[in-house]
Amino acid sequence: MVVGFFSLLGSLTGVLVDTSIAAKLGLSKSSDTFYVAFTIPYIITSLISATGQFSLVPFFSTLDAQHSERELWRGFSYAVNIVFLGSSAIAVVGAALAYWVTKAIAPGFTSPQITLASELAQWLFLIIIPAGLAETFRSFLFSQGRFAVPSSAGLIRNAAVIICVVLTFDRYGIYSIVIGYLAGHVLQLLVLGGQTLASFRFRYSLTLVGTGEAVRKLHGAGAAQLGGAAGWQALLIVERIIASFLPAGSLTALNYGLKIIATMAELLAGSVGTASLPVLSRAFAQHDVDEERRVFQHTLEIGMVLVSPVMIFCLILPSPIIRIFFQHGNFTAEATAEMSTVFFYYCLSLLLYACVRILTFYLFARQEAEAYLRLSALQYGLNVAFDLFYVGVLHFGAIGIPLGLVTSLALTVAMALARNLAGFRQAFDRSLAAFIGKAAAGGVLTALVVWTMRVWIRAPVTTAHNFVYLVLLCGVGSLVFFAVLAGLGAVRIRELTALWGRAEDV
Repeated sequence: MVVGFFSLLGSLTGVLVDTSIAAKLGLSKSSDTFYVAFTIPYIITSLISATGQFSLVPFFSTLDAQHSERELWRGFSYAVNIVFLGSSAIAVVGAALAYWVTKAIAPGFTSPQITLASELAQWLFLIIIPAGLAETFRSFLFSQGRFAVPSSAGLIRNAAVIICVVLTFDRYGIYSIVIGYLAGHVLQLLVLGGQTLASFRFRYSLTLVGTGEAVRKLHGAGAAQLGGAAGWQALLIVERIIASFLPAGSLTALNYGLKIIATMAELLAGSVGTASLPVLSRAFAQHDVDEERRVFQHTLEIGMVLVSPVMIFCLILPSPIIRIFFQHGNFTAEATAEMSTVFFYYCLSLLLYACVRILTFYLFARQEAEAYLRLSALQYGLNVAFDLFYVGVLHFGAIGIPLGLVTSLALTVAMALARNLAGFRQAFDRSLAAFIGKAAAGGVLTALVVWTMRVWIRAPVTTAHNFVYLVLLCGVGSLVFFAVLAGLGAVRIRELTALWGRAEDV
């Protein structure tokens, strides 16, 4: 609950970061320039976040459980030193090659745009150093059962960015965003480091050599996650190269749309996958096939229940959703219309995105890293191919990129079923098929109700009216969806009541 709560706040403030930037830059050449400059630093910090926790938490936990306190701090110092040297080397090389990197990412940019993007990138590469160190401290705190401060790291970082953009943009312009990211990552590191120093007898040493089984596992633990994350980021680079040839603002709109979809999938399906991971891992380790299949089915069912109504709301109400978050300052009504179109097409992939996300957790629970890498390679390869087809051949413009995503995800899920990846096909028995049918019935009725209310209720004009409008339509739609599931027996009220009672006891 603690991790989920602060992760939600971190995700919401992450959206507000983009909202504050959009309010100042809108959908323009300036916004495209910034996001191109931020591409590689963002990719590297995302890779650090995606792989650090999976490798460092088990490393620190193993040292704590099997070795002395001295060995624990020696291992911690080893991780800090290696991360510092590695991140510093990457930051220096990236800053030195910033001009050529930005030119390669956005070949369709003008010369002034490339020059400005490279100048911004030189400073943005510096955030890699505090980001790497902060992830090391965060993983250590997680391994020691400290959750509140490390879970709030994203909230702290995002709050600093928002404050800098809002208060200093008039003076420093686009550089205020760079200042915000630098300040946010440094503040995040200081808070996590301060928590570590205050809670433990910190013993640092200048060790650069690690030996033993724990270190060996550390070196190999993050390989699969790193490979998959690197493939995803490579896909994003290719899509930005394609988007650089589209009209001004398209690259920014695509960046916002994908970020919103990824955030929603992580909050909904990712949280369910995280909760099921230990149970799935235990069942697999005990060779309990029935329990493994049952938990995986329930994970898919819960993910579908959470994601389906959200997907329906986003498809029917894209304009009000984008308007309430983005239409401020220089983000005009025309920009909202363009962004809403891109967002609508991205929303088509939300349920498939969530399914692949849950399948990823299942593969790691079964320790099938190689299968995960093959699945990722298939999806990303198909994605690039369909991006080029929709944009380059059919000339669909910006909507070709989200269409490429939904097509590649659909084929990836179909291939996983056809190849029975990780016993995926066995999970789709009659009970799951019946549940999917009930959820589909609830989704259809919910869509009809929300669509009717949208036609019946006058479109909002002000931001306050827009908020009430969304709360009303989404609230009624949610009630309809869960009422249908309860009426069809897909969700049992008595079980939910008992579960809530146990939660209150805890």
